[in-house]
Amino acid sequence: MALETILKSSLFLPRFIQTGNDEPRKVHWVGNKEPTRQSQDQGGKKNDDSPKKRNSRGYRDLATITLGEVSDARKFLASQLTPSPYPGWIAPNYFCMIHLAQKRDDRPPAIFGRVKTCYPSDGVLQNIQEMELFLLSKEDKSDVVLLRADDILPGQNKPVQSDCIRVKFLASPEDVADFAGRENIFIQQGFVPEFNTGYIDLLDTNEHNQMTLPWLFVIGSRWFASIPESVQPEIREKLTRLIHWNKLIFNYHPESINREIRSLNRELGYKAGFTDHVLIEPEDPQQTAQIVAGTFDRIFKQGVR
Repeated sequence: MALETILKSSLFLPRFIQTGNDEPRKVHWVGNKEPTRQSQDQGGKKNDDSPKKRNSRGYRDLATITLGEVSDARKFLASQLTPSPYPGWIAPNYFCMIHLAQKRDDRPPAIFGRVKTCYPSDGVLQNIQEMELFLLSKEDKSDVVLLRADDILPGQNKPVQSDCIRVKFLASPEDVADFAGRENIFIQQGFVPEFNTGYIDLLDTNEHNQMTLPWLFVIGSRWFASIPESVQPEIREKLTRLIHWNKLIFNYHPESINREIRSLNRELGYKAGFTDHVLIEPEDPQQTAQIVAGTFDRIFKQGVR
């Protein structure tokens, strides 16, 4: 099983990837060098003029967060989100819009972020004493914001909105059967799988409508093998375009699969050490959920671009 993904500098580009021997390996950058982040000015002193003021514990000050930041973060992720199957549920890895109690500072009326931790962890907003949220950043690592009970507007006044990240499955009927009844292993980690056994939607994808597609795709080897041979060359081209458009593809390839069915790495001509792209090949539903969640988690914390 390949446990390596090498992508161009893009939305989905972790600094380190995991190789088969569980040792971290530096990502191979294509084209320009890895961008550097300057924490000091030319004189060697730290720049203290940044509006992202943090307290001694490293939390972003609520008063420095603007309504524009909240709105931009929500808009940036809008095409990737789908309402949580449990409305108003607060849980780690869920994206939540939480209305804030107004105090004598410049805090926004609401904050949108990805839940890092919450206490207690029963999922009910009214019971929360403290919670940490990741505030999306498109320039740097995501900030962490601390909310206490008195920072949160009571839920009965304005209900919390909770969302999950969409994961598109292009799956054969056999793949769908593998995942039947296993949706919760994704939902528990803040993802909602969307299954499609056809290929027409992919054929209709183009440069203009690709922005509305999910960032995350799980594509079954058996799904590709089920496509008529006359259409497969065009589907190969579309899959290559998905990667060019910075979509992250995981190839569901069970260990017990018929050996005559080729993996997507073979279909697309990808090979570790020889090509710029190598797709991760999870072998079962549990592994698929873990790899999807772990990959997205690393990328989000580093700052989504």
